[in-house]
Amino acid sequence: MDSARSNGGKKPVLRELTARIDRYDYKLDLDNMILTLKIHSSHEVKLKLLASKERVEKFRGWGNYELVVKYDDESFWVSVYFKRVVESVKPKTVMAIDLNFDNLTLAVFTLNGRVARLKRFETPLRKILTHAVVLQEDTVLHRV
Repeated sequence: MDSARSNGGKKPVLRELTARIDRYDYKLDLDNMILTLKIHSSHEVKLKLLASKERVEKFRGWGNYELVVKYDDESFWVSVYFKRVVESVKPKTVMAIDLNFDNLTLAVFTLNGRVARLKRFETPLRKILTHAVVLQEDTVLHRV
């Protein structure tokens, strides 16, 4: 209702043509870089994927569960969603991060609370903020 009012009561305008496709409606062949989409009435469309082999190898062995196909100015964009089961491990340490104006401190603790490692990195944030305040004061003085 609001969309019809915003464009003067005319028909809605289609801004993006995007479809989410469940894993039962496509077949992904990473070896040959071909995506086969199942269309209405048992028709199939094959798309050649244009991605580097290194990027594809990163997800080999993962399960894909959904993809998004987007049509944009005479070209198709495909996003494939992957997932995998990750085994949980028992933690051995806990890391704490403290960010201040002039330093970043990383502390690693064992599970019984003992400090295993402490490292401090100096940052120029305080100098940057000091210069920003001086610049703001200069601009205020010139405006008056």
